[in-house]
Amino acid sequence: MKVFISLDMEGISGLSEWEDVIPGRRHYEAGRRLLTQDVNAAIEGALDAGATHILVNESHGPMNNIILEELHPAADIIRGFFKPLCMMQGIDESFDAAFFVGYHGKAGTADAVLNHTLSGLAIHRLVLNGKEVGEAGLNAAVAGAFGVPVVLVTGDSQTAQEVEVDIPGVFTVAVKTGITGLSSQAIHPVRAREMIRKQAKEALLSRSHVQPIGQKAENTIEVEFTKSQFATAASWMPGVELIEGRTVRFHSNDLVSMMPVLQAMLMITGQVNRMITG
Repeated sequence: MKVFISLDMEGISGLSEWEDVIPGRRHYEAGRRLLTQDVNAAIEGALDAGATHILVNESHGPMNNIILEELHPAADIIRGFFKPLCMMQGIDESFDAAFFVGYHGKAGTADAVLNHTLSGLAIHRLVLNGKEVGEAGLNAAVAGAFGVPVVLVTGDSQTAQEVEVDIPGVFTVAVKTGITGLSSQAIHPVRAREMIRKQAKEALLSRSHVQPIGQKAENTIEVEFTKSQFATAASWMPGVELIEGRTVRFHSNDLVSMMPVLQAMLMITGQVNRMITG
């Protein structure tokens, strides 16, 4: 039995501010340890349920935050930002289930800890097939394209509420509740990790009750950027249409093929931002 884990950081036990999750900031090293321990708890739960192969894809910031020598040895790992499927790199039809560990709420979710969608700098709103989604909703759809159900999501209580709507039947673990978006009331990390382990086991054993997200014959993604210059630059990509000052749209019958386009947009906006800010 194979399990795919997409690992973010803002929804990790006890983390509440950017100082916890940005490399070089004062609390980042402590945040890395908590990140590694949360994913280990999910791995242990998967093993308890009979998993025989576990692949972790690091999906936060530079995507190389885990303390490798402390990662559970049962797991393989994908690291690094430059990958076409971004947070879902490595997923394919051979996996029986997916976990999203340490996820956060979509941009604008009231009081969700460090809420944003893919890039707080660049993206104001992301709409997939007419519905606004966050990273969990988007990535669950990508998993669905491979026939893989997302059975577990961990993060704050606001994120749990979000994914329970976007992913019917999903198991969740709320390790904290956002107070202002930059503060939270958190369960002690030791207790939170035990919750993650137990729920990961239960989710995997109950995976037949969670269906993969259904796919559409034609897919549309609209990206509303924070700046018009980002949208203008993105619209120069073949197949990407500028539909108003800050928003672009693109279509495909294959959702998976749209992910590298989205990833390229993030890279373009980073370069444009450097031009704007000098």
